[in-house]
Amino acid sequence: MTNNQWDDDKLEKILHSMPKIEDKRSKELVLERLQQDQRLKNPRRVNPKRWMPAIVALAALLLISLLIPSMLNNNDRAMQESGSPISLKAERSIDREAENEAMEEAETFDTSAAKESAAMTVSTAESYVLLSDELNGAQPLQLGLMESANVIPVTFLIPESKILADFPEGNPTTLELYNKYAAEIPEEELGFDEYHPYNGTLYEEDGVIYHQIPAKHNYDLSSSTVNNYYNSMYDTFSEYDKLQLVDANNNPAVFESVGKSDEEFKKQFPYYKYVMPSGKVYLIPYESAVDTETVVEGLTAMKETNGNIVETLIPENVDYHVRVDEQIAVITFSEQLDITAFDQNELNRMVEGFMLTAKGYNMQVKLENVVQNSIGKYDLSSALPMPIGSNPTAFTQ
Repeated sequence: MTNNQWDDDKLEKILHSMPKIEDKRSKELVLERLQQDQRLKNPRRVNPKRWMPAIVALAALLLISLLIPSMLNNNDRAMQESGSPISLKAERSIDREAENEAMEEAETFDTSAAKESAAMTVSTAESYVLLSDELNGAQPLQLGLMESANVIPVTFLIPESKILADFPEGNPTTLELYNKYAAEIPEEELGFDEYHPYNGTLYEEDGVIYHQIPAKHNYDLSSSTVNNYYNSMYDTFSEYDKLQLVDANNNPAVFESVGKSDEEFKKQFPYYKYVMPSGKVYLIPYESAVDTETVVEGLTAMKETNGNIVETLIPENVDYHVRVDEQIAVITFSEQLDITAFDQNELNRMVEGFMLTAKGYNMQVKLENVVQNSIGKYDLSSALPMPIGSNPTAFTQ
């Protein structure tokens, strides 16, 4: 124990042993005594400046007396531990090397972390596909909605509680869901034209949808309105094999403008980006300027758009080629794709556009030549899942 420590302990004990000073006088009595004190009535002015140099000097002496012993003790310990001034230089050199290594590791970590973070960010981007494991008990109902004579497939998620209340026997068909809920879809509030439910009566037999159309309707005003009608029907009832038009007596009916009474449900169009007047983005199938009979042609056609209604989903400077390998559409990027170099929403739309386009050919897609092992929620080590719907939206009445 040093002398300083001994003195401190002794002073502390002395201070604790001093009697406590108490003043039992009342506040009124103290105030009265102060008012009668003549010294307070004519106080002498005290010049504080006269005492300042002495106080400063005293404080400086006290500070020096405390610092010098501490500095000497620290120097003695440093010399005893290092052995010589040379070892101190060695320690500083080692410290600098450790700092450099730490900085290099931090830079490496930052680079890899940035790539992983970008992959995770895609999973938080807006999704345009509905997967089977995302239903959470809800029932999907996809409708081909209309906006400015363009068909946009939107999948509404009907809560399980509502399905159980409206269909206590369970397992409603797509047509039953349509007949029950199509009239409740707030199309105009969502920015679409009022188009559903279809005029007339719908029923099904042996995988065929029958549409009993009334005598007066607007579906065959022109070849364009007929085309939109068929596209809307396909996007709504794509799981059926065929659409058959019938009259009030259930005899085949014909659209006079095109002379057609039935339509095979086979729609294999590439997907593109469609922007609503509100700015909301949807992914929609749109007829390409080139033939798209095969999945290779459909996925390749996504690079180019036909007209100015839709936009390509493929980012600038991205190129790829497509092949089919054991019923999987394999997309290989010409240059290695680093997802950190792209806007994550843009990249997610491209990936999900691939998935939706391949679905039209009843195929899944697999991506090759990507830096990362995953893109958001999608694992790139295997084929991407096949969607069960596009543009998922909550069901509101």
